Order: sequence, then C-alpha cells, then structure tokens
Amino acid sequence: MDKYEPILSIGIVAKKLGVAVQTVRLYEQQGLVLPFKAENGHRLFSTHDLEHLQCVRKMITKNGINIQGIKRIMAFIPCWEFKGGLDSQCRGCSAYYDALGPCWSTSNKGMKCKLEDCRSCAVYKIEFNCTKLKEIIFGHKKEDQNKRKDSL
Repeated sequence: MDKYEPILSIGIVAKKLGVAVQTVRLYEQQGLVLPFKAENGHRLFSTHDLEHLQCVRKMITKNGINIQGIKRIMAFIPCWEFKGGLDSQCRGCSAYYDALGPCWSTSNKGMKCKLEDCRSCAVYKIEFNCTKLKEIIFGHKKEDQNKRKDSL
C-alpha cells in the first residue's frame, strides 16, 4: 500500500485521532496538513497525513505546544535542502525569509515550487517524527552511544 495515497475520509482520520471532524478541518485551515480534495469536494487523507497529524496531536496534548508554536517549528524546516539546495529561486520564496508556518502553507512560493503540487513534494513527504524534529530541521542524527564509545 502507498502511504501517500489519499484513501481516508476526514471522519476516519478524526476518529483515529480522537478529535472532532472540525478539529481536523482546523488543522487544515492552519496549514498543518494538505488533504487531497476529490472532485466531489470531500477531503481524503493518506496514512502519511494521519501519521503527521498524530505527531501534531502529540505536540499539543503531551508537549503543551499550541498550533501557532507547531507552525513556527515547522517553518524552521529548511525546505531548500530538500529541493536541490539554496539558490536565487529559494531566496525569492517567502518560506526562506518570513514563513510563519510550513513552506506548503505560504502563499508567495518561489519558482521551484510554484508549479508543483505540494502533496507530492519531498518536503511535505518528510517523515514528521515528533521525537526527531532536530534531525529534520538541522540535518544531524543522534549518534549511537555504542559507536561514540568505540571512537573515543
């Protein structure tokens, strides 16, 4: 099964998250998730979207971070690193200078992203693991304690 295929209804996602459908809509309105919109107007979510929203819920319920805080954290993801590196096209994008949320929620996208569907972008498809946000933002991984001891 393709984890990026939009197959889950908003009701199923809300039930799995333990929230009201309106809460899932709020997350969408705030730019935390990009559901696929079917021709009939219904929102469909992938299992990747569900995992992403589970992380959002964890940040809210377990870490006490509000939606604005989550958006700011997501704004720190260096999207240009996933799009071929920093260049003049990236410097012209609002996600580089003044994003207040994830790059896919900005209205003034740079040339690299203007014609691309954000749902299929490498940045949107990042495994958004709540316990590894520094790895995503700063690009470094925690060393295995045993490997560190061996190198000393």
